[in-house]
Amino acid sequence: MKRYIIAIGLVLVASLVFADGGGGFFRGRYFYVPEYSNVETEATVSGGFGYGAQRRGSRYGGFGLSINDAETDRMIGAFGGFISGNQIRTGPVTLSLNLWSGLGYVNPDFVESEVGVGYFAEANAEAGFAFVPWFQVSFYAGMQAIGSFDPAAFLSSARYSPVMGTRFTWGGF
Repeated sequence: MKRYIIAIGLVLVASLVFADGGGGFFRGRYFYVPEYSNVETEATVSGGFGYGAQRRGSRYGGFGLSINDAETDRMIGAFGGFISGNQIRTGPVTLSLNLWSGLGYVNPDFVESEVGVGYFAEANAEAGFAFVPWFQVSFYAGMQAIGSFDPAAFLSSARYSPVMGTRFTWGGF
């Protein structure tokens, strides 16, 4: 009898814990907009991600991505890092504001620096629709920046541009 009471107690405690989230892959693209870009290169961004979301809407997770020149397919960079943000969910619709930040490789020729270790940051807004309770398609848009950790060119190496794309997520919605 004691085991059943403990088991029921654990189930009740576990039922109070609530988290949504998922993981998947994405594909995006840099767009050159003279007022908002300091680089004329158009690039593709692709990778994978995973996150968890709390009941109050806080979102935390991680990602890995690569950035390639759209014309030559030359690698511009490869980064891994953290996702943080907030989301609002109403039925099958999810709206979120996110910050992706990380470290990795950046092509020294692209950022005009001698150091190939770089940083990545992206602030974006995302709108998703869950077609079924375990699959969601999202569209996102924001600003993305990369640069080199070269102390002599930390700020001057920063390259930024608007980015838009699609995310495919499997999880609990």
